[in-house]
Amino acid sequence: MITYDFSQRDGLPKYEYLFQCIREDIRTGALKPGTRLPSKKMLAKHLSISVSTVEGAYDLLVSGGYAESRPGSGFYISKRAGDYAAGGALQREPALRKPLDRPQAAPIEQVSPPAGLGTEPSAPGIDMHANSCSLELFPTDVWARIMRRVLSDKNPELFETVPFNGLPKLRRAIAQNLYEFKGMQVDPDCIVVGAGTEYLYTKVLQLLGASTVIGIGDIGFKKLTDIFMASGTLWAHVPVDSQGIDIDALAASAANVAHVSPANHFPIGAVMSAERRAQLLSWLAERGYRYIVEDDYDSELRFSGRTLPPLFTQDPTGRVIYLNTFSKTLVPSLRISYMVLPDALMDIYRQQLSFYSCTVSSFEQSALAEFIERGYLERHINRLRRFYDKQRERITEAIRTSGLAKIAHLREVNVGTHMLVHIDTRLPDTQVKAAARRAGMHLNVLADYCILPTADTAHTLVINFASVAPEQIGTAMRILEDIFADDIARA
Repeated sequence: MITYDFSQRDGLPKYEYLFQCIREDIRTGALKPGTRLPSKKMLAKHLSISVSTVEGAYDLLVSGGYAESRPGSGFYISKRAGDYAAGGALQREPALRKPLDRPQAAPIEQVSPPAGLGTEPSAPGIDMHANSCSLELFPTDVWARIMRRVLSDKNPELFETVPFNGLPKLRRAIAQNLYEFKGMQVDPDCIVVGAGTEYLYTKVLQLLGASTVIGIGDIGFKKLTDIFMASGTLWAHVPVDSQGIDIDALAASAANVAHVSPANHFPIGAVMSAERRAQLLSWLAERGYRYIVEDDYDSELRFSGRTLPPLFTQDPTGRVIYLNTFSKTLVPSLRISYMVLPDALMDIYRQQLSFYSCTVSSFEQSALAEFIERGYLERHINRLRRFYDKQRERITEAIRTSGLAKIAHLREVNVGTHMLVHIDTRLPDTQVKAAARRAGMHLNVLADYCILPTADTAHTLVINFASVAPEQIGTAMRILEDIFADDIARA
């Protein structure tokens, strides 16, 4: 039977303390997936607490994806609960192309036809370009309540100059979060908070110096090249494959800094294998002036399997810079990102760049710290994961049951809020995008994310579903069917 010491709850409500204790047992493996939890009455009696306290804790476990309720049977540890723990080996890697099955199925829901392909749309459009969290999914009431509490506390710290690297309270919360979910042991004093990753990249470039040549993967990260060019930084594009950046090509280039996203190379969703990581770390160790910038973009929204720990945890040289952002999992307007610098680089940052003021207000930083500390961020991400997983299923099924199934090949991406669909078409990408825009749909193609587009990257749609309402999916499929009508007829 579960036993916990409630005298250690440090001011937390009892139901939240109980939730955190059970969650920790799940993460550490003390409670295995599929394990039946004690009944609410039994656990309440055993712990000498109220049934409502147990009920509140179980509700949090269910909403966070750690447990599931089975009517007439009780509460069980979710079979996917192990996916939320830090570390572990990836169970399966995404394939670059997977042809869709073409079963005979009922036609897609009947909807009004879209605006004509030759006219401007008269109704609000469908945004398959944006990849930000919908405001409806963001816990606005919780955030507003925390902001009001932060303001009402009248903490003098909020009215003082923010330390150059961010409020200590937020940096401690980030460090604890990284330890719990990424297995990273980070000194809060080595964390730098900034308004967006673009801002932090400019600081990294200043830190590394004018002789820096950054190796950056193509496909992906095209926006970064604009930052590099604007700052006068030299860069070299390096090919990528299903395991990420090509190490042989990186070694053959002039790059002394490698920019990578090993957990999710956007937009193809490539996951860097253990072997490729070892090769990259060997490249790093060969020269003392080499560095790796690890952008952990979108890695929280993984739908299957466990990814390997961040490169930051595997680096014995102390030359990996780790970056991440809250803008994707929260809302874009809350531009709070952060980077973790190795000790030696942090010393240089203090000496040379600490005169720059922190670009995020103390109010937002304090609110985010509480949002993280009280477990709201974790529960929010788990809700997002479940919602977006359903969105992927809805769109995949819509494609399978539409005329597109004859010409579409799904490239499986198991992380993030997008999917890749290769289309057997004769239409140029520019014509496809223009037709979609005239029909009221904003759509991107894979070539939009390439520094040097090639024939291999043509005819592939990048369908971002974060901002698409479920009721819009049917209309979106009808628009795509109209655009590719000739290709479907020939198939």
